[in-house]
Amino acid sequence: MPVINLADIQQITKTQQQVLFPSQKFHPNRSAFDSIVADNLSLVMKQLFLGLTVEPLLNAYPQIAQWVSQIQELAPEIFQSQKKLLVDSPVIAPLAINEDNYFIQVLTNIAFKQGIPRLYEWAVRNPDLSWQDRVKLWTTARQYSVTPNQIQLVVLALHPVKPAQRLDVDWNTKNHRQTEKWLIKLLTQSPDNKSQSNIVIPELSSMVNLEAIPEVKI
Repeated sequence: MPVINLADIQQITKTQQQVLFPSQKFHPNRSAFDSIVADNLSLVMKQLFLGLTVEPLLNAYPQIAQWVSQIQELAPEIFQSQKKLLVDSPVIAPLAINEDNYFIQVLTNIAFKQGIPRLYEWAVRNPDLSWQDRVKLWTTARQYSVTPNQIQLVVLALHPVKPAQRLDVDWNTKNHRQTEKWLIKLLTQSPDNKSQSNIVIPELSSMVNLEAIPEVKI
């Protein structure tokens, strides 16, 4: 039973751009600048929610310190002591394709309100709903057995020079079914889908082409 993660799906979409969602364009791999910043931002956020010291990293990366401050301003609710946020939590859901059984696996940040999950995604990215977001919403709704209308996503879109933006996304049955059909079509057309990875790889979440963004020295 193959386990498919976002890195696997990203690899497939490189050769099957025609099956991307019609309203979305394919973005190339992240630049080296984005990768370094994303890794350090992820580390800071993990340490922050674990109650560990983050000052050394914030002092070393003023850009990241600014982003953390923007995240706190845009989503103050996740920093409240009574709200538990699971950072980079693995989520997995089954997907049956003909007679084959697959598992879609993602990493996401989840908070719960009365047992209903709400996803939070922060990254250097466009403030639009991406296919990665769709897959995370679909997978989370399946794993936690909630109806699509109950689940929500909060996108915190960061930028090296522009103000950060918050996008609140309400999931629904139509988008849920569309995403499932998209995954089935993608994996059905992939010639090597049976050789996908069976471990979680740090995924290429919310990718954006930074070639068009002026790089800021950090």
